[in-house]
Amino acid sequence: MFAARFDPSQVQNLSEPAGVFKTQLRPVVPSKRGKESDDESESESESESKQEDVKESREPDGSGSEVSLSDVEALEASSDGPEPNSDDQISSIGTVLNDKHSGLYNRFQKTLSLQEKLRSSDLIETEDEKTEALEQHDLVPIPQPAVVKNTFPSAEAATVMSKSAAWLQTQKVYYDNSMVKPFASYETQLNDKLLANITTKFSDQTFPVQTILLDTVLPKLRFAQSVNKRQFPRRVGDILVNASTGSGKTLAYSIPVVQSLSKRTVNRLRCLIVVPTKILIHQVFETLTKLSQGTSLITGISKLENSLRDEHKKFQNQQPDILIITPGRLVDHLQLNSFDLKNLKFLVLDEADRLLNQSFQNWCSVIMNRLKSDKNERAPVSVIKMVFSATLTTNTEKLHNLELNRPSLFMMDSVKLYHLPKLLQEHNVQIPTAKSFAKPLFLMQLIVALSDNNSRILVFARSNEASLRLATLLQLMSAKRILNTDANLEVTSINSNNTKGLNSKLIKQFAAVGSNKTVKVLVATDLMSRGIDIDNITNVINYDPPISSQQYVHRCGRTARAQAQGVAFNLLVGKGEQKFWTEHIDSDLSRDADGCHPKSHDEVDALKDILTTSPDVEENYRKCLEQLKEEVHDR
Repeated sequence: MFAARFDPSQVQNLSEPAGVFKTQLRPVVPSKRGKESDDESESESESESKQEDVKESREPDGSGSEVSLSDVEALEASSDGPEPNSDDQISSIGTVLNDKHSGLYNRFQKTLSLQEKLRSSDLIETEDEKTEALEQHDLVPIPQPAVVKNTFPSAEAATVMSKSAAWLQTQKVYYDNSMVKPFASYETQLNDKLLANITTKFSDQTFPVQTILLDTVLPKLRFAQSVNKRQFPRRVGDILVNASTGSGKTLAYSIPVVQSLSKRTVNRLRCLIVVPTKILIHQVFETLTKLSQGTSLITGISKLENSLRDEHKKFQNQQPDILIITPGRLVDHLQLNSFDLKNLKFLVLDEADRLLNQSFQNWCSVIMNRLKSDKNERAPVSVIKMVFSATLTTNTEKLHNLELNRPSLFMMDSVKLYHLPKLLQEHNVQIPTAKSFAKPLFLMQLIVALSDNNSRILVFARSNEASLRLATLLQLMSAKRILNTDANLEVTSINSNNTKGLNSKLIKQFAAVGSNKTVKVLVATDLMSRGIDIDNITNVINYDPPISSQQYVHRCGRTARAQAQGVAFNLLVGKGEQKFWTEHIDSDLSRDADGCHPKSHDEVDALKDILTTSPDVEENYRKCLEQLKEEVHDR
C-alpha cells in the first residue's frame, strides 16, 4: 500500500532491461511527512465508511450489500500487517468505495418509494413546479422601460435662458395683447377725480401692460396701506416690467403712484422718477400733471438748464410729492442735502436699461446708500422700486445693485427676450455688395416711393457724422430733383453739433402737421430712439443696422405706437449684414402669431424697383457726391 522509501545511497542498475527496470522502481515519497499524510487520509476515509456502515446495520429495513464491522476490522488489521501486492490493494479499496456508494443509493431509493406512497395534497409545491403551472404565452417582445423624454432645453431656449439668467429668481407674471378692458371697470379701486382725468385726457380702454399692472398692483397697495401706512412698500414688493415701446408704460406706473399718494396730508418727497434724458422729463411731467389735476399733489422737475443753487433753495422751502429728475442731477442734490429720502415710498426707473448701463456719477450706489441712512434700515429698504423698459437688462450684477425686494417680473408670454408691437410691419431691403456705393440713392428712391400726404419718415444712421453727411446728401439730391417726383421733401437732422434748443425746435417741426404733399424726413442717431413720443411717425428706416436687438426694438418703437400701424425698413448690404440681422437681432425678438412678420421689399408692388436706377440718375447722383465732398472739405 505504501511506496518504498528512496535511499540516495543505493545506486540503481540502469543496464537492466526496461521491463525489469519498471518492476523494480519504487515511487519516491518523503519519509516522514508522506507517511503521516497518507495515514491521516486513510484513517478519515475508513472512519467515515465505518460510521455509515454502522448506521446501515441499525436500520431494520436495510437491504443490499453492506460492509460489516468484522470486515472493517480485518481491513485495519491488514493495513498494520505486511505490505500487500498493489493489485490486491486496489481491489480491496474499490470494494469499500462501492459498498459506501451503494448505501447512499439505497437511501435515495427509499426516499423515492416513500414519495410515491404520499398523497398529492401532502406534497410541497416547489418554485419550478409553480413556474410550469403558469399559463404559457407565445413569443412576444421583451417589455421595455418607459421612454425618458429629453429634459434638456433646445438650443434656442438655452440661449434665451442664459441671457435672462437675472430673471430666474423673480416671480413672473405674463400678459398678452388680448388683455384690454375699460378703465370704468376700476371705479371701485380708483378715486373719482383720477378716473375722470384718465378717461377725458387719455383713453377709455387700457393697454395690456396697464391692465396687468392695475389688476396686480392696486389690490396689493390697497391692502398694504390698510395694514401699515408706513411700511406698506415691504408688503407690495418690487416691480420689473419688460414691455414694448409705445405700450403705455408711463401711464401704467403713474396711475398707482397718484392713487396711492392722493390721500397724503403733508408735502414730502414720496416718489422719485429717474429718467435718462431731458426730453423724457417733460413727457413724464406732462402725463403726471394731467393725472393729478384736481388733487393737491405737487409734481416737480429738475434739469441741467436750471440753476442748481436756485433748485436747492426751492426744494428746501417746499418739497414736491413727486420729483422727475436725471441721475446726475439727483446725485448733485443729494450731496447738497436739498431733500432727504426718509419718506420716499416709490422709486421709478424709466428706460432702466439705459440708466443701469451708464454710471452717471455712480448714482445707483449713491441713492441706495442714502436710502439706508435716511430711513435707518437695512437692505432691502421700505421702498417700492418700479423698473420699466422695453429692453429690460438681464445683467445680474446691475439688477443686484438695486437690492430688490421680492421682485415680480411682468412680461409678454414668450420665450424671446423682447416683443415687437403687433401692427409693426418690417421690410428687409437686401442690397448687393456690388451696389453698396449707391445706398444713399436707394434710400432716396425708397423715400420717394413712401411719399404720401403728411408722411413722416425717421431715418437712423450709425453715428453723428454719418447723420450729418446723409442729411446733406439727401438735401442735395432733393434740390437737384434727380428723381422725377412731385413730392416736396423736407429733410432735417438732429445731432450733437446743434444746440439743445435747435434740436427741440426741429423735433417740434417734424411732429407738427404740414401742408399737403410734404414728406418730412428726420435723420437722427440712436439718441432719438429712446423716449421720443411722436404719435404720427409713419415709417422708420434703419439706414445703418443697429448694434443690438435692444437698439432695434427702440428704433422701430418710434412708430406703431399706442396700437397704431407702422412700417420699418432695414437696408442690409451683402450677406454679412443679413446674417447679422438674422442671428443677433431677429433671434431675440418675438411677434404675435396673428400680427405682422418680416417681409422682403419685393413683396410690395410699389417697392419692387427701388434698387434699379437709370444711367442718367446715377450720373446725377455722382455729381451730388462730388458736391458733398467739396462741402465737407470746406468745413
